Amino acid sequence: MEAPRQTLTCPKCGGGMRSYERNGVLVDQCTECRGIFLDRGELERLVDAEGTHYEREYASDREHERGGPQKKSKKRSFLESLMEGGGD
Repeated sequence: MEAPRQTLTCPKCGGGMRSYERNGVLVDQCTECRGIFLDRGELERLVDAEGTHYEREYASDREHERGGPQKKSKKRSFLESLMEGGGD
């Protein structure tokens, strides 16, 4: 039997919180102040995911350089892609 979901309250403003998963990390975000809250160890997991993200970006950039000039598009930062939309 599954335990009932716990309702979280924002420690900053008292607003309601919602949880979603990004890059294998459960992120809690306040629906009012939009603050982001992480549990122990989750920041380190996000830092590792960020390193992997930029390693892939660097490898992709190197491939494009070898293939000649290409049209540059604005790349989103790791945190932009992590937090885009917020909900799944």
